[in-house]
Amino acid sequence: MKTPASDEKVSSPRTAVSDVVAIVPAAGVGKRMQADCPKQYLTIGTKTILEHTVHYLLAHSKVSKVVIAIGAEDAYFQTTSLAADNRVIVTTGGSERADSVLAGLNATDAEWVMVHDAARPCVRHEDIDA
Repeated sequence: MKTPASDEKVSSPRTAVSDVVAIVPAAGVGKRMQADCPKQYLTIGTKTILEHTVHYLLAHSKVSKVVIAIGAEDAYFQTTSLAADNRVIVTTGGSERADSVLAGLNATDAEWVMVHDAARPCVRHEDIDA
């Protein structure tokens, strides 16, 4: 096992991060759900699931922007409050989740990114911290 020399810095997995961009793949159409619209656009109260997710991510002190990768034929995003939020960057996603994540990565030059699913609005800030 290699050990660092006394003058080498050892990076910690818990390095202090000051600015994070969240990438939210949201190009899915929700075929399995068999709803009238993709699941990220179903509503809880007065907001879509996507709005709940993104607002919660942006409420975290270290998340400065969110890149949302939407489908090329997405007819719903422009009707959300997110379309007018200057902290939200929109890019066109792909047919697979990995394609959408890559599109999100290509839309930012951030040093730190996290990826979070559009249809998971209940992420805890403690989990983001970890």
